[in-house]
Amino acid sequence: MDFVIGRLQRSLIGASEDSLNRGMHFPVRWDAYFNDYMTLRDVYHYATQHYDHHRCQLTLAATTTTEIESSPT
Repeated sequence: MDFVIGRLQRSLIGASEDSLNRGMHFPVRWDAYFNDYMTLRDVYHYATQHYDHHRCQLTLAATTTTEIESSPT
């Protein structure tokens, strides 16, 4: 997993503004976080949204409460 994340980070760092702003239509029925049109920047962000969503689903309530209470506001 570290290898994959490292490759994604290097790819993102090396991407030009033009390439990050290119986009295409996505099938919104496939995932709640898909928009009708998404740029490459949106696709990179989608992965973190998707991960956070499932992390919250799999986190015990006591841990989630502690994280919320200790998070800066």
